[in-house]
Amino acid sequence: MFIFFQINMACRPLIKNGSRLLQPILFNRTIVNGTQDKPPFPKVLPVGLPLQNELSEVKSVPDTPPNQQVYPNMSRRLLECRGVEIIHDKLIHKQYGIMALAPGLMKESHFNTIRDMVNKRIDMERCFSIWRVDPPWHPWYFKGLNKKRGAGKGSIEYFVTPIKANRVIIEIGGTFTFDYLYRTLLAIAESLPFPAIPVSQELLDKWNAERQEIQEKNANPFRWEYLIRNNIMNCHRYTDFYDIEFARYGPKVR
Repeated sequence: MFIFFQINMACRPLIKNGSRLLQPILFNRTIVNGTQDKPPFPKVLPVGLPLQNELSEVKSVPDTPPNQQVYPNMSRRLLECRGVEIIHDKLIHKQYGIMALAPGLMKESHFNTIRDMVNKRIDMERCFSIWRVDPPWHPWYFKGLNKKRGAGKGSIEYFVTPIKANRVIIEIGGTFTFDYLYRTLLAIAESLPFPAIPVSQELLDKWNAERQEIQEKNANPFRWEYLIRNNIMNCHRYTDFYDIEFARYGPKVR
């Protein structure tokens, strides 16, 4: 830095009175702290990816059915959260997303938090983002304070979306790498009311391969399916449908 300053001071009279070819060499010289070895991400998305860059805003109140004046109230229906997702548990565009590890309920505030974090922290000219869950549609009601019990359901407080385990919440992709998006996806996953994790297609393929390997190389003959099929210790007496279907995923899923 000191040597460059001396050269600049010594050549200043020559630059003023001499040729203009020396001016851009000395005056436009800049010092950069660090180097950039990686090229910038391209702005053109690959063919076949959706063109929806930003996450759209969701409705806080769903549309009322045409044959009714107000949105009908219904029971809690926690059955919608029970079990494991078997349809929306894969990435459509084979890139990145956020997957739920346990069931839960998403309110409007959770949708707004995800939308703000994705649209503000990620360059939307180089990627896409889509919702993989429905907007809030299930009414959630509460009784007012100091009210007597009974007399039917309370008034609708807000609307929620039931989420099952292994459900993909959002899907993001484009020209970015998974390491570039991991911190943003991790912050979004931590803001959800249930355990969630950022995933990529390579990570899902690795999990499926490990699960398949464990199932094929398992030397233990007393598997869960074997116990149920042969009614070991009269287990049919205290097991139900959900234990038979989802017990291998843990107690939180049942």
